[in-house]
Amino acid sequence: MMVDEDFFSDDDLDAVPDNTLAELEQNAISSTQRPPADLPRQSRKPVNDHISIPSRPAHQAKQTAWRPPQPRVPPAAIAPHHRLDSNPPVSVPAPPSSDYGFEDEDVVDLDEPSMVIQPASGPNTRHPTQHAQHSSATARYNRKAALDPETEAAFAAADAELGAHEPGQWAHAPHLASRASGPNSTLDVSSLQARIAALEAEQNRLRQSEQDARNAAMAKQGEIAIVRANQEKAMRDYERRIAGMQKLHAEEAARAKAELDKGRKQREKLETEGRFLQHDLAQEAERARRGNGGGKGRMTAPGPAVKNKGQETPKRAKKNGLGDGFDDDEVRILSPSRSREKSKDATPKQGAKRKRTANDSPVAALSFTQPAASLRHESSEQTQTSAEQQVVVESTRTADPYDFMQRLLHHSPYEGHDRSIETLTSHCLPSQPHRTFSSMLLDELSRSVRAHESDYMPLKLCRACLKLWSRCLDERYYAALYLLLDLIHFALFGQLSEIVAQLIEEAAPLCTTTISLVAIPLVRASTNPAYAANLDREAHAKLCEQIDVDEMMEFLLRLAQSAIIVGPTRVEDFWKCMELPFTLLMLNKAQPISQSTTTLRLLSTSSLSTTFGPIVPPRSEDAASGQSKQETAIIDRLTILLFETPKPPPDEPAYSEAELAELRNEILLVFRELCLTDHGGLLLAQHRSAVGRLVRFLHGQMEKLHLLPPAPTPSPSSPEDPNTKDASYPPAHPLVAQTINTTTRLLYHLLRTYDTTLHLGQKLQAVAGGYHKFLVSMTRIAFSDQLVLEAGIEDEVAEAAHAVLDNMLSPEEGEAIGRAVETPRGTRGSGVGVKEGIGEVQGEEEGEADTKMATLPKNIGWIGLGLMGLPMARNLLKKMDDDTQFFVFDVVQESIDTFVADGNGRVHACSSSREIADKSDLILSMVPEGSHVRAVYLTPETGVLASPNLTSQILIDCSTIDTATSLAVRSACQTQHPQTRFYDAPVSGGVKGAEAATLTFMLGISRTSPDLPS
Repeated sequence: MMVDEDFFSDDDLDAVPDNTLAELEQNAISSTQRPPADLPRQSRKPVNDHISIPSRPAHQAKQTAWRPPQPRVPPAAIAPHHRLDSNPPVSVPAPPSSDYGFEDEDVVDLDEPSMVIQPASGPNTRHPTQHAQHSSATARYNRKAALDPETEAAFAAADAELGAHEPGQWAHAPHLASRASGPNSTLDVSSLQARIAALEAEQNRLRQSEQDARNAAMAKQGEIAIVRANQEKAMRDYERRIAGMQKLHAEEAARAKAELDKGRKQREKLETEGRFLQHDLAQEAERARRGNGGGKGRMTAPGPAVKNKGQETPKRAKKNGLGDGFDDDEVRILSPSRSREKSKDATPKQGAKRKRTANDSPVAALSFTQPAASLRHESSEQTQTSAEQQVVVESTRTADPYDFMQRLLHHSPYEGHDRSIETLTSHCLPSQPHRTFSSMLLDELSRSVRAHESDYMPLKLCRACLKLWSRCLDERYYAALYLLLDLIHFALFGQLSEIVAQLIEEAAPLCTTTISLVAIPLVRASTNPAYAANLDREAHAKLCEQIDVDEMMEFLLRLAQSAIIVGPTRVEDFWKCMELPFTLLMLNKAQPISQSTTTLRLLSTSSLSTTFGPIVPPRSEDAASGQSKQETAIIDRLTILLFETPKPPPDEPAYSEAELAELRNEILLVFRELCLTDHGGLLLAQHRSAVGRLVRFLHGQMEKLHLLPPAPTPSPSSPEDPNTKDASYPPAHPLVAQTINTTTRLLYHLLRTYDTTLHLGQKLQAVAGGYHKFLVSMTRIAFSDQLVLEAGIEDEVAEAAHAVLDNMLSPEEGEAIGRAVETPRGTRGSGVGVKEGIGEVQGEEEGEADTKMATLPKNIGWIGLGLMGLPMARNLLKKMDDDTQFFVFDVVQESIDTFVADGNGRVHACSSSREIADKSDLILSMVPEGSHVRAVYLTPETGVLASPNLTSQILIDCSTIDTATSLAVRSACQTQHPQTRFYDAPVSGGVKGAEAATLTFMLGISRTSPDLPS
């Protein structure tokens, strides 16, 4: 490609004549002039009628489209008498505004008027020097290269149409000569302009078409690039996924191989142990049979192993050696003098038989006068041995595959239901509609086992059901899960714990995944109102019918208990299969109380020497810190659950106090199991709020113990009739007393065992008034009489409370507490005496509401969120439970928005004081001045007293104002709403006291008020 510098050089510029520019301008002007009509055509030279445009510089010609070269008429052809004068005549208009020769050659100014320059009549005034220069230019023009015939013909046609053709100029277009030289040839400027306009329009259209085509091509290229990029990205993702799947497959294969090897070794071990057990069982059975004697008159009740033996023909009794109840082998060993020839057993003669007295019998005679309770004093070893023998007998009976298959074919989930195998024929997976569950199950049972698998039929049936269970989860088909779970229970009935524990790795993940399908929507609906509104209740109810969560939780509990019997290693394996989110999910208050109770029993099996709860895999990063965080989270959840009230399902009534007490007893039992190990005890002792929450719970349970009616004690002469039992006396009182006993034992154990680690003062600061709650509750337990309302508190618990108080209090403080709890009837105070004592009053002053929140209203209204009102409302919100709702109002919207944002969905903004009165049960106000108090309560339309819903609400004004305003509001309240109680309770302590929750409330009350303590 040529560049602009290729067209310029110093030699070319020097060769250009000096008058070239003037000549080009003159030629351009003359080409636009029209000759007069009376001038003969042949007397004019065509050189002036031809428009000659000079060549543009090289740097401009390079940027424009190519155009054919225009022939230039040599300046010598112009006659001397036709030379234009330098001064045109007066009739000639001004030259056009365009500068021809210096602008773009494609530009044609059609708006300029046409100019016809009349030839001057004077002589030629051209200077001889100019004539010489013109001759040199003509010589250069003549030296130009000749055009090809086609181009020359095109130029001849154009000149003929313009009327500027010179005879003989174009040799290849003779047909245009007569036309150009005609006497009537004129230049139609308007037609040329129209043609030029048409050509320009066509040119613009073609350019626009070209631009559109370029844009379309560019768009196509962009789309192609996007598609290609997406394809490459998809290919990279696919390759990455394939690599990940291959890696995962290799890991799973290695792990499966290791598990198979481990299972094979375990199976071989179990088979060996089984053979030993069968051998020992046979020996014990033979010894028992010989010890009981083989007389015909002795009949035994048929057991499970001889269920159908009565239908067979009785065989002849086998001869039992000497028949004296002793083992013949032992006799021969102890009698070496006996001859070998006489070793053959023979029936002794009649005279040789000896009678055994009652004292010689190996079994002691039963006493008919012995109490029934004394018959149960057996050694634990004998009881355990008999239980193991019974299990071994059952496992031996089910070891026969033919007998097991016969019972399997006749099994049904419950009475009245079709047989399980028949019912499974009506179920099939969506991916295999032509293959039923029963056929898949029988195929698995009839399949020959591999070298590393067990051919034990119950275990084989369980694994086949678990395999079908897994496929049901993959394809979201849950209708047959209850049948598979029932078959698993059938197969594991009477099996050893070692057999059951072999299913941990396969069954535990399936149970947790299936239970989560039901549990997660319940928790999300309880915390997210939008999700609860969009939840399909019918679909969820159908899912609950198909998935029996209670049965699956019981199955998990049996797996954990079997692992405990086998050993700590299997317990660790079980809890490695469990996850922390599932544990916390099942301990949520939205779950049914039965499932939470089973979860607590399951969690009590996780207390090991070094871990508690789900175990973090040791190969993960930060396994130690992760395990510690999990254990702390579980203790947090358990201690919070002590105060939460579980929500029943929508179609069920609220839980009773007995059910709640039973749940809290299970939580305390988990803590008790935790304290059996040093690791668990340190977890409770070092937890930031566990001890404080236990103290708060103990204080609340003592209050509840005096509020619940004691359970009636049925007399022996009139046994209790369940049909006539009074529903108003639920058996919650003894359960609450049991929670008090267990909590006191836990606190006593922690304070005695970890006295150097546990700083009680710091732990009690976690709850409001913790020290006073601890002191009051321990005092009430230590001085309880265990009668009526305090029935159920154990003597050992009272002594433990006494020991705790002795370690904490000085002698003077102990005497003061003793005088405070004294009653006129004795030195030990009852519950009523403690409630009237000094300790109880201190507890009320220091935050008694912290444990009485369950009896306070759940809808609290707060008016005034200023410098003191906002921190006071925040501190009150922290002390309330999650069910309490706050309704707030203030004249500054920013303060309302700030408090609503801090409330986590529990704080709701209101538009007036009246709206708060309509929605709240307890209303508190904290405003700066007395006029504000009057506006809050006495405004006719928007005030608190304007609400028609005020019946038994409590109104508390904490503003520090004049007495007249408080009396006016109280008088208006008594007049308009007599049942509503208004209290004037100004505070002292300032903004810092409000932020630190150390304000002093001064409650004002009438002297004649019934609420005034006497």
